Parts: sequence; C-alpha cells; structure tokens
Amino acid sequence: MKNKLKFLAIVLTMFVLTAAGEKEQKPLNLIIFIGDGMGTDQVYAGMTASGFTMTFPAFPVTGFSITYSANSYITDSAAGGTAISTGEKTNNGMIAVRPDSTEIPTILEIARKAGLSAGLVSTSTITHATPASFVAHDASRGSYEDIAEWFLKGTADVFIGGGKNHFSARSDSADLTVELKKMGYDVVYSLPDLKNSTSNRIAGLMAEEGLPYIDQGRDTSFLAAATAKALDVLSRNKKGFILMVEGSQIDWAAHDNNMKRTVEEVLDLDRAVKVAYDYARKSGNTLIVVTADHETGGLSLTGGNVKEMTVSGTFGTKGHSAVMVPVFAFGPGASAFSGVQDNTELFHDFVKLLSLKK
Repeated sequence: MKNKLKFLAIVLTMFVLTAAGEKEQKPLNLIIFIGDGMGTDQVYAGMTASGFTMTFPAFPVTGFSITYSANSYITDSAAGGTAISTGEKTNNGMIAVRPDSTEIPTILEIARKAGLSAGLVSTSTITHATPASFVAHDASRGSYEDIAEWFLKGTADVFIGGGKNHFSARSDSADLTVELKKMGYDVVYSLPDLKNSTSNRIAGLMAEEGLPYIDQGRDTSFLAAATAKALDVLSRNKKGFILMVEGSQIDWAAHDNNMKRTVEEVLDLDRAVKVAYDYARKSGNTLIVVTADHETGGLSLTGGNVKEMTVSGTFGTKGHSAVMVPVFAFGPGASAFSGVQDNTELFHDFVKLLSLKK
C-alpha cells in the first residue's frame, strides 16, 4: 500500500509541476529517452518488479506511437530511430536517409545550427542504429566504421556508449580518436574518467563493442551516471540542449526472450530517467519524453504477484512486433504527446516546441 501511495503522490506532483510549467513557458531543453524494444508489457513488467516505484510511468502525459516503416509493417531500429530523429519514414536498415538515399536533417543537426548543444548516451555501441540515426546518414545501418566518421562533424558535444573499435580498431587503420582530440573532445574509456572529465566536449567510448548486460558486469549506475554527466556538460549552454538517451538492451534481452534481463534493463532505463526528472524539476524549463522505437519479442504478461513484486510472461517472437509503443512526457509542452501519433510526429512536436527551423 505504501508503494502505491508513493506512486500516486509522484503522479500528483508531476501533474501540478507540469501544468504550472506549461502555463509559463515552452521548453528550453529536451531530453529524449528511447527504450529500444520497450512495449507496454515491458513497462508494466518493470513497474511490477519495482513495486510501482518507477519514475517515468508516473509522468502526467501518456500516449502511443505508431511505428511502421516506409517498407515494412514491422520497423527496425534504424527506420524507427530515423522517424523520431527526422520526422520522415524510411526503409528498414537505413539511417537518416530517405528510401532514395538522400539525406534528411536530424533534430540534433537542426538544434546545433540554432546554437543548442546536443548529446547522445547509449548502452549499445554509439554507432548502432538508434544513436546513429541522430548524427549520421547512411543507407546501411551496418556500416559502423562509416557511421563513426560522422561523429567527426561535431554534431554531438557529448556522446557516451560502446563502439571503441569502430573509432580506433578500424579496417582502414585510421584512429578517429586522434581527430576527436584535435577537435577538443576529452576521449575517455572508463566510468571514473567520465565522471572526472571537466571538458565541454566528451567522447566516452566505454567498451570495444556494446556494453555487457547488467548480469554480465555492466555497472548498474552506468546509464544514470552517463546521463548525469551529459546533463552537466550540455546545461552549460544557456541557449539550451537536446539529449537522447537509449536503453539499448531492453531490445537485446527481448530478442533473447529473457524475461529477467528485460526487466533489469527497463529498470536501468528508469534510473536514468530519474536523474533527468530531478534535473527537470529544478530547471523548470526541460521537457522529457520517454518512448520506444518498436516493441521486441511480442511479450505478453501471463502471471505475477504485486505483493511479491514478481512477474512472468511469454514471448511470441524472437524479432520485433508491430504494436504501438507507449509515450510518456513531463515538463513544458508535455501535453503535445498525449493520444495516438505516428512516430514521425514526435520530431515535428520537438521542432515546434523548441521553436527550431527545419
């Protein structure tokens, strides 16, 4: 009962704060969380396992996002990420380009031209489909080394994730970290070094490829700490910022039909959202939107116990499904994300609320 009351108290507090914030101003800052593969069942499994103490399910505004791609009823992360980052549909496997391979400006590129700062955080490789769709343009999501070169454009002031090999153990023998350092990036390879960095530009390459699962050694504080560091750096820009944080391995766990890991990864994303929520409450000018690019695994919850905080379920596929995914929003402008929208509309809402020019 105490946990339920706490959850309701969070909902009421967020409603009051959001309503007040929306009356006063539009957002200056935007934080986008993408739970890769996170459908409603994944969210509710996390809520149950947490004793209903999660942060983002208590956000006052909720909605749904339709996720089909330009060439498939079931999207992949490349097309799903592109829809959110550019406002346009593309074919599965394509990164911020149209089906004819012409480039589409991304929300981070548009923000940088307007003088805002921008950042990316991921538990996958930073060159993977979702983060890549915010900074790179490529007809193939698997062109990791080519995607890494797009980071030399400087679109992201801060980027933190795996993928070190795509920068410094490349087939062309080039070491892109040398160029990043020349551009003023502090290139770091560990969580302590990340926390200790004082630079205004950080390239955090925290693993050779993707980071490990939590039960295989990933620090449970990593995503939250990386989010906190990104906010610390980006908030130095008084013109505002956009930060995209991906909980990548919800998708991986669901592909494996591993319920335990799926729940762990949802809760890990929520720890990072809590960091952003605390920041947004203090700033009063920050919009947070939590969503997914698609659902993975066709998860259906088949049992559980609220008092014991246990949940069980069955997966219908090893791949993605076509169901709508949830959207949760908090802060100035949050009301724009209620109801059912196409995933491309998220981008257009972002642009309008931040008064950006496409």
